[in-house]
Amino acid sequence: MTTRRELLQIACAGVALQSVSSFGWPQPASAAALAPDRVIFDHRFPSSIVFADSFKRRGIAVHGIRGDVTALWYDTLYFDWRERKAPLAGLTTTESLFCLEILARDAGMRVTERHVRADGLVSWSIGPRVV
Repeated sequence: MTTRRELLQIACAGVALQSVSSFGWPQPASAAALAPDRVIFDHRFPSSIVFADSFKRRGIAVHGIRGDVTALWYDTLYFDWRERKAPLAGLTTTESLFCLEILARDAGMRVTERHVRADGLVSWSIGPRVV
């Protein structure tokens, strides 16, 4: 028998899917559109460092944080996103992603992918908001 909790979870998931599908965001036209300009990682987590190293070997700029995105915002992202809407990828905590998501919205960007991993970190990408 379905419990009240399960029923509410199913209902909330249905509402969330309905609202997301109504945005109608187009998919990127090519694989090049998916390539991040920068990768953000957290020095505190070995899996995040390995993640960043894999992108660094491909010639993509990587930027490390220790939970706080303030310096990254003031030194790099603010200026990058004023000039152009450069996509990002990262492996950070949910709190760091939350801050980046708010900053991205103000710059006309949005989180395009978000995957919570078993170790508690979140792999994500941020790209331009398509109107």
